[in-house]
Amino acid sequence: ALSPDGRRIAFVSHRDGNGEIYVMNADGSSQTRLTYDPAQDRLPAWSPDGTKIAFNSDRAGNRDLYVMNADGSDLMRLTSEPAQDGHATWSPDGRWIAFNSGSVEDEWEIYIIAATGGDWLRLTDNSVIDWAPSWSLDGNHILFLSKRPNNADIYLMETDGSNQKTVFWGPGYEWGAVWSPDGQYIAFTSDQNGENNIYVMRVNGSDVRRLTYDGGAYPSWSR
Repeated sequence: ALSPDGRRIAFVSHRDGNGEIYVMNADGSSQTRLTYDPAQDRLPAWSPDGTKIAFNSDRAGNRDLYVMNADGSDLMRLTSEPAQDGHATWSPDGRWIAFNSGSVEDEWEIYIIAATGGDWLRLTDNSVIDWAPSWSLDGNHILFLSKRPNNADIYLMETDGSNQKTVFWGPGYEWGAVWSPDGQYIAFTSDQNGENNIYVMRVNGSDVRRLTYDGGAYPSWSR
């Protein structure tokens, strides 16, 4: 995950035996380990000001959300419900975090919680999996993935969960959808041509273009 200023990358590595979160400069230099736990730490997400990183971990016996400073200090457990939480995304003002949660993967729904903790606000309520939210930089919409048509496709809703609609429906499995900084485009991963590659399209689902041809996943925009 690129930092908001594009100068650093947070990533997960198993180089020390299990999934830990690291940060490095965008040129690959100054690789620094941030987490130290025998559990699996995953999916780092930068706060808008670049000072904090949210991630999920099963270090407490359950997959919960955590927040720490960008240097690994001041670790805080954000969720502690008996469910599997992940795919955190920050609101542009840094006050809220959207994420998916469920007792099992097939029951994931999307929620919002304050970045300092507290009650959850549920945004989706379906009999299929909704997951991987991505907050627009204007703060008005959230992208997410859903298997509502028995496939993984890209949806859009307002931040209170209203006006949910399909943005992209394809013959393959779509995932890793993220907004461009100007809010005009969406980058995503799809296997519609037989292997995972990165695509980009306009927010209304038009002008779909394939960017990689030798495989690719988890696009992340610089600002």
